[in-house]
Amino acid sequence: MPLKDGDIVTLDYEGRTEGILFDTTLEKVAKKEDALVENRKYAPITVIVGEGRLVPGFENDLKKAKVGKVTEIKIAPEEAYGARDTKLIETMSVSKFRRVCPDAKGFVGEELNIEGRPAILANVYGSRVRIDFNPGLAGKELVFKYTVKSIVKKPVDVIRALFSMEYPADDVFDVAIEKSVARIKLPERTKFDVNWFQAKYRVVAAIRKNTDVTDIEFLEHYEGTKPEEKTETKKKTSKPKKTETKKKTSKPKKTETKTKK
Repeated sequence: MPLKDGDIVTLDYEGRTEGILFDTTLEKVAKKEDALVENRKYAPITVIVGEGRLVPGFENDLKKAKVGKVTEIKIAPEEAYGARDTKLIETMSVSKFRRVCPDAKGFVGEELNIEGRPAILANVYGSRVRIDFNPGLAGKELVFKYTVKSIVKKPVDVIRALFSMEYPADDVFDVAIEKSVARIKLPERTKFDVNWFQAKYRVVAAIRKNTDVTDIEFLEHYEGTKPEEKTETKKKTSKPKKTETKKKTSKPKKTETKTKK
């Protein structure tokens, strides 16, 4: 049975261009291709069919996929990241480049972020540099090999999947639904991650759009510190010293007896 718009699915994939792996959800594939990304958690991604989060060619083919079946597709540039646009290639002086990218290493192929726009350092010649603002895969044919792992249907699992889609979290977190109210116990990471403050609005929007819950509650838990036990120190009461009263003993008076001569 083909998938339909609105279905929430999990899938594994590996993407290649010109035979080179550029992305995958499978750790063993990344290791084999010597493309392992440090500190990345490799796991199936969550996708809402028809929402447009995948490139158009991938999105269209996904609707024909079957759960558990390995599918391989080729996607033309027009159905992927589009053709390369020469208007998105800019030339600037090295001095300006150093000013807008003070932390750049300056090697060809370096990924940059210039005033919020992702870019690649395409060339360096003399006192000028060429910056390419085209997507890195623009103008390239893509090959995807993917497997739909599951269709998420249980309401609690749907909410957990939507949460992870908008805010990837490595921690396991609890979700409960009672009388159309969803209660989500937030992962520990959210307490310290500034990105969560923006992500939570996307999480709320996704849950409202794709579930029937009417209210959403985020629960934070902080362990309290136990009060220190008070140790009572008993004051030693010194017993009053016994005062000995010495009785005065009167010496017997000497009695002189006079003898009459």
